[in-house]
Amino acid sequence: MMRKLTIILIFVLTQYGCGKKASEIKFEKIIYHSSGCFGTCPTYHLEVLNDKNIKLYAETVYSGSRFTERKEDLEKMGYFVGKLDNKTYEKLIKEIKAIDIENLTFDGANCCDASLKTIIIYYNGKRKYLQSMFPPQNAEKLISILREICNSSKVKRTSKKFNIEYKNASR
Repeated sequence: MMRKLTIILIFVLTQYGCGKKASEIKFEKIIYHSSGCFGTCPTYHLEVLNDKNIKLYAETVYSGSRFTERKEDLEKMGYFVGKLDNKTYEKLIKEIKAIDIENLTFDGANCCDASLKTIIIYYNGKRKYLQSMFPPQNAEKLISILREICNSSKVKRTSKKFNIEYKNASR
């Protein structure tokens, strides 16, 4: 009797366990948008694919250290393409796995003078859409990594314009 119970318990635990583990996330692509604000918030549109290729449309970027000296930085604005280095890509994937993307939610706040952050992530055949001016604290590191990619000098300007998916797009 005890042996049958043990076998059943092992079967149940291996079949149903604790749900999908973070390490089982199969990353497909992530899209990040940041909007401007009444100040000098940059406006970025970024797509990162699982083959490490990236597209970036830097719509508005500012330079200058003081608010009064800030002006649009035309050198950093435009359409860019590139490929992530292994270290940055691994950092992104590690954070996506650590953040518990299945249960991550944004409150949709769109009320004030702040940059609206949008993340669309494709993983395990799913699409998850997240948007808020004030994302939860547990998403800050992911957003920081995405901003770091936007600010990377490892992209090259391209004359070819492209669109990066937004809210209502489908796969």
